[in-house]
Amino acid sequence: MEELSAFFDEVRRRLALRAESSGLGVASVVGTRGSTPRKAGARMLVDPTAGTVGTVGGGCGEAEILGRMQRTLATGESQLVEVNLLEEDGFESPSICGGLLDVFLERFDESIGGVPAEAFFDAIDEMRGRGPLAVVTVVSGPEAGRKTLLGADGHQRFPVGVDEVDALAVRLGREVVRTRQSSADIGSSGSRVFAELLSEAPEVVVVGAGHVGAAVCALAARAGFAVTVLDDRVSFANPARLPDATRILVGDPRTRLADLGMRADRHVVLVTRGHRLDAECLEVALGMKTAYLGMIGSKRRVRRIREWLTERGVNAEGLARLHAPIGLDIGAETPAEIAVAIVAEIIAKRRRRRVGAA
Repeated sequence: MEELSAFFDEVRRRLALRAESSGLGVASVVGTRGSTPRKAGARMLVDPTAGTVGTVGGGCGEAEILGRMQRTLATGESQLVEVNLLEEDGFESPSICGGLLDVFLERFDESIGGVPAEAFFDAIDEMRGRGPLAVVTVVSGPEAGRKTLLGADGHQRFPVGVDEVDALAVRLGREVVRTRQSSADIGSSGSRVFAELLSEAPEVVVVGAGHVGAAVCALAARAGFAVTVLDDRVSFANPARLPDATRILVGDPRTRLADLGMRADRHVVLVTRGHRLDAECLEVALGMKTAYLGMIGSKRRVRRIREWLTERGVNAEGLARLHAPIGLDIGAETPAEIAVAIVAEIIAKRRRRRVGAA
């Protein structure tokens, strides 16, 4: 649940199942200094009856946060805490990172950020349908815990009511919508504000629901992607085999792929049951805007498909986008190992990391 949108969906689901007097704890990293395991925007949901979801770093630091969260859950009072990960006990400590985390602790119940939970979620549903949306939280000062929403059109919902704080919230919210990066600042009154983008989970489209496709679906979902699976075999493409899929589209995969709407954060994985079908789906995918495009196959098979597409008029620039053979070169053999290699390559591409590829 790295994406804020998925996080709020999970909060809404859990709150709907709880008694009015029971709440959920939320720990959010709002600032870091030095080397830390997680960066600003990482969050953890603390459910007193069902454990935690997500992580803000693990180890002793997270244990400290869980301890402090008990006070927030009991009183409803939010708090900004500094977690020291600097070395104190010698190099034997397994959780040494060498930095500091600023973590904001709050309780969600019938109220979220000073707003009735139902009204807060309704506003999110309304506003995110119109484009990028920033969620801005006051994390220190008299208004700590208050949340305000800023849409792509500049419209603000649930203003804090303090001119200086609202002006800062609007400025940071606009910056986040523009840059798609979280941002924080301190106003002249000393109130600290943290803003982050509420965005949908990035998408992985798995073309082919065979053994490798099913393994990629499960692993990509665990890594925080919304997974769409395309296949023409209902015996393979069904919820029983693919319980982690966000959606399953049964039909000719070439047609299904072509009919997908435009999406900038789409990662396409071609793992169909045959060389020819992979090639024809690749031809369709090359006409789409994708954040990642990979196709399974040996080097010899990939070379033949590249030659076939070149003969059909596909230019070299388009083919240069293709990751094939797909996945990082980790010596993968089983479907599960191949899925690890594929999802790792997608994550590296998304995080803009340079790594060796197959």
